[in-house]
Amino acid sequence: MITAKAEEVDQIEGFAKGADDYVTKPFNNKILLQRVKALLRRVEGAGDPGDVIEHMGVKIDRIRHRITHNGKKLDLTPTEFRLLECMVRQPGRAFSRHQLMDAAIGEGQIVLERTIDVHVKTLRRKLGEGIEGYGEDDPDAELIETVRGVGYRFREAMKAELV
Repeated sequence: MITAKAEEVDQIEGFAKGADDYVTKPFNNKILLQRVKALLRRVEGAGDPGDVIEHMGVKIDRIRHRITHNGKKLDLTPTEFRLLECMVRQPGRAFSRHQLMDAAIGEGQIVLERTIDVHVKTLRRKLGEGIEGYGEDDPDAELIETVRGVGYRFREAMKAELV
């Protein structure tokens, strides 16, 4: 709120009516700009807890439309973003190709089921080395697992080492 009323009673009334800040005239433009930026930072940081998902080193920020893996930013297409988000939201759940197509591309779109295979292959490449401690060609290193005869799932957790 910007106003010429500088009395304490006026400020209390302004805050009571819902003002986030109270600036009296005359004011400094630079200070006003910094106050506005501070309010915007608060609003941006107050997202829904479901707006950021993190599992197995993959962090998805839906508000900023960013995905990082082990701190490295991934450059994904919108379809790849939705596909990875769908799987990371429910790690361990096996999704059919058809379910993944609906989630990533949208219902009613005419595409081949094998299109998902291409997107998964690209996602695996973009996710990089997978899980530390495994060889590059080791299937246990994959974050996106193939479920034979069904489709794909995002790894639920590390496999326990056999003794």
